[in-house]
Amino acid sequence: MSKIAPQIIPLELGDKSYDVVVAYDLREHLHEHLASLNKGQKWVVLTQQVIYDLYRDVIDELTTNGFDLSVIIVPGDEGAKNISFAEQVWTQMVELGCDRSSVLLALGGGVVGDLGGFVAATYMRGIPFVQIPTTLLAMIDSAIGGKTAVNLSAGKNLVGAIYQPKAVLIDPGFLATLPRRNVISSLGEAIKYGFIRDASIFDTIENNFEEMVSLENESLLSEIISKSCRIKCNIVSNDQFETGERKLLNFGHTIGHAFETIQEYGGLYHGEAVLYGMKCACFISHKKGLLSSKELDRSLALLNRFPLPELGAVPPDRILEIVAHDKKNVNGKLSFILIDSIGNGVINTEVSADDILESLSAIN
Repeated sequence: MSKIAPQIIPLELGDKSYDVVVAYDLREHLHEHLASLNKGQKWVVLTQQVIYDLYRDVIDELTTNGFDLSVIIVPGDEGAKNISFAEQVWTQMVELGCDRSSVLLALGGGVVGDLGGFVAATYMRGIPFVQIPTTLLAMIDSAIGGKTAVNLSAGKNLVGAIYQPKAVLIDPGFLATLPRRNVISSLGEAIKYGFIRDASIFDTIENNFEEMVSLENESLLSEIISKSCRIKCNIVSNDQFETGERKLLNFGHTIGHAFETIQEYGGLYHGEAVLYGMKCACFISHKKGLLSSKELDRSLALLNRFPLPELGAVPPDRILEIVAHDKKNVNGKLSFILIDSIGNGVINTEVSADDILESLSAIN
């Protein structure tokens, strides 16, 4: 039993409100957290093979405690986030006898969570689902807030819905089996919160970089997860449908998504792409006169500590083409997220094609 106290973080959305629970050893008592939803209906766990192999005992715990449960396995890479895989899951759910009372559990990282949420949002016009993230990135970002989506060849997350889960259940103990590369990728999203809202997150990662990457300090890890979740919950509570404040969460994502699209979602992890994208966003923030030279240097110094895969060829025209199709474009203007200091994000609609192209110098 962990000595770290559980954290229960409310996400206030009226009748769509739910709790984000952060607790070590939560997976050992999962049936208790889900008991109120269990009315004898069919449950489906959507996961990937490696997660199923590692944590079959978590699924067995539910079956032992009276859950009528089946498992659907999907690939764990970004390639699973497309309509064809969604259709495969819908079809399997029909074959399993799932109806409108069925509940879907998304057990895995961001890909499983995004696909699972999209399937839940659309199957029989919407069924309940619960996020059980197993990666740091999913714990602090993608599992919270109800964004569900699949990708198109034209860009990332272009087809989806905002559809809230019934709960987000986070056990940092899942991270013990997370490969180092996944940890590094995930910390990109944590630093994002440090850039846009809470400089103490940036400071903590800056001052404890190796401890964070190695995940050896449970207390520090729990603190970063809880702080990140509180920021995400607060922002989503204020702006569920991303008409204003929630856009801040896209810091580093606009150009980062373009890098992912160019590599056809196969070369970069999402967080790695965001780390590259944040370098560009910091560069533009400085170029626009918002971020001081001192804070630009400090920002890039930390971002450059993360070992990232080579980007390879980055065709400028292709970057601009993808950004032009970004779903954050409204009436031909892109809501680009910049910072005017570490800890304060701002929405800027005056970022030009030249700004974006010049910022690519920051990734070299």
